[in-house]
Amino acid sequence: EKESNMATPAPPGLYPIFLRGVTCEKFGLKTGEGVNDVVDYKYIPKDDITKEIQGMGKMSDFEPAKKVIDSYHSESILVVVDREQKYGETFLICYTDEARDEYLRGIMETQEALREQLKAEMQAEEDRRAAEFARLNVVYEDKPITPRPWVREGANGETEHEISLTTPHAARELISIEVSRPKRFTKQKYQFTDKTAEVGGVAEFRSHKDPGFKALREADCGIQVAPTCSESGAQTTWYRSVNKAIQYEAASIGTDTAEVENLDMMLAFLERATVQVEHALQQNESVDIFNETFRLLGDDDVGGGAQADNELRELKNFADPTYSKFKALAAIDWVPKVNGMVAVSAVRNISFDQRIPIIGQTHTSYVLLWDFRLLVKPLILMQSNHEVFTFRFNRIDPNLVAGGCITGQVVLWETSGAIAAAQQKNNRGASSSSAGASIEHEEEDLLSMPVSPKYISHVDFSHKKCVADLFWLPPTTQINYRGRLVGDEHLDGKSYQFVTVAGDGLIMVWDIRFEQIFNDELRHIGRAKHVPTEKSNNKESGGVKPMWGPIFKAHLKRLEGVGELSLCKLSPTTNLQSGVQVLNKPSHFGGDSRSQFTIATEEGDVIFTDLSARKAEGHAKEEEEEEEAEFSCVKWITVDHPRPSVCLQESPFFPQIVLSVSDWNFHIWKIGEDKPLFVSPLSATYLTAGAWSTTRPAVLYIACADGQILVWDFTDS
Repeated sequence: EKESNMATPAPPGLYPIFLRGVTCEKFGLKTGEGVNDVVDYKYIPKDDITKEIQGMGKMSDFEPAKKVIDSYHSESILVVVDREQKYGETFLICYTDEARDEYLRGIMETQEALREQLKAEMQAEEDRRAAEFARLNVVYEDKPITPRPWVREGANGETEHEISLTTPHAARELISIEVSRPKRFTKQKYQFTDKTAEVGGVAEFRSHKDPGFKALREADCGIQVAPTCSESGAQTTWYRSVNKAIQYEAASIGTDTAEVENLDMMLAFLERATVQVEHALQQNESVDIFNETFRLLGDDDVGGGAQADNELRELKNFADPTYSKFKALAAIDWVPKVNGMVAVSAVRNISFDQRIPIIGQTHTSYVLLWDFRLLVKPLILMQSNHEVFTFRFNRIDPNLVAGGCITGQVVLWETSGAIAAAQQKNNRGASSSSAGASIEHEEEDLLSMPVSPKYISHVDFSHKKCVADLFWLPPTTQINYRGRLVGDEHLDGKSYQFVTVAGDGLIMVWDIRFEQIFNDELRHIGRAKHVPTEKSNNKESGGVKPMWGPIFKAHLKRLEGVGELSLCKLSPTTNLQSGVQVLNKPSHFGGDSRSQFTIATEEGDVIFTDLSARKAEGHAKEEEEEEEAEFSCVKWITVDHPRPSVCLQESPFFPQIVLSVSDWNFHIWKIGEDKPLFVSPLSATYLTAGAWSTTRPAVLYIACADGQILVWDFTDS
């Protein structure tokens, strides 16, 4: 390889030399500003080169070739440009007449070949133009076709003789026959009847196509205009009314051992449930359970009242012409611990096909926080570089807001300062003087600036698809890097973690204290190696800085092990929703309910998962090996709807009872069962949302696409 890169030695009469750009411009070798913008060859007076060498000495570019220049007898020296650098340098000095003539001869041949090529191209272009002109200006003359004389092929009649030999000739005399009919049998009357071919004496005349006959068919037809008639049928489900009766008798307690054990379990259950039953009885004494809440809405059977009497009237309408006009509200959440404040996320109102060409592009999105006392503009704006499709307020610290973006990243806003400044500005009002109007205007511009995210997760350690749902873990629940629950001695009554799901099949647990984990201050949550890092110019931190990534993630798969799950909705257990330890019936699958979730998939399945469950028990490993242990979080999966669910929520009163709403109907499931407890009839319009009542266990609400809200009461007979 080293020998192949070496330059070829120059032949006698040529001396390779290096000339700088200044030297090339001085002697007129340059034709432009580029490095290769030089002439092919040029004669330079020998005296000019000699003066250059005498004036500059060793600094002259021609100094290495001084001997060959002095030995050349001609008054001018030919400098040649070798663009391929065949001999190691770009410029060559011809210091012999033979080398000069040889190079000039090659130049003349090259120029002659170029001239011949140019001439041939010009001649071809002229021929093409002439042919095109002749084609466009051709004149056609209509002349009659005259037959040409027949010319016999072959010589001396040989071909005709050969043809006569191959042509058959009659070898005997032809026989002529004349067929006639007596005159008495002509011009007689005949009567034709229908007969079959089996009757004897009947001649059969087969039909044949006469090429000279043109068939003409005449038919009379009428046209009448009539409306289009169509028949259609539909089959609906008929629920036949059936009278049912149940007969029961008092159960007798025997001396069977199994019955005694069941009795002990029943007594233990009654002891555990006594506190709740007493609390419920006390509430019934202070609350009228028979009060008809919807009495004010009117009766559907009454026909004399106006339609407005049976509708919920709109009290307030919130819209911002800059940040939410002509946009869709993808998520909404109430501000906890504060009355009259709600936040919404505004995204572009475009279809899936319109979003595909612009996927991955940065688009500034805002989450608007509205105060019911301000109808003109939102209280604050939370800004994000990507569209936010889900967000939740921290139930313990409402100033912390977590959101999920379309890129799979999560963001965290801290709004304490912005909310306090906005409320202070609104309370102050417009009592300032005219002299301070400009200062007020500057302060208002400063206060109306959007709130930037405090933390943004790194895209490489986030979801690969849009974040579908998000949930803050209560103060009683924290999960470490192994997916296990943290002990009660490490809980301080605050919420630091939240869970996200997406269409990539991953469920991730995020901790907002990742910087403390990086500094090894929370070893019960994770180590510094569990926090991703990137290079930094800060020498105090060792040249690296932490990046926000999930403290724990699990890839959910089907129980059969074939196919991935695309997650779309997340529902925590009753204990996680309330944030306190309540009396709960043990789960059908065991385990701690604080790490259990119910999740809906885009394929229409409902799954029950436990983050703290291992794939196989009894495989105890070391701390380093245990990090890579494979999880099998899915404990139960069943087919729910043919389309993705728009709502998935567990009952706040009955654990393991889940409501799932899809496009056309809703189901009520009990975790662990193969069939739903209740299947609603199909709706006339799309269903968009659903929720359990927080005060009545048997009441739920269903929202429709046409603006209606359906209220279902399962205690109403």
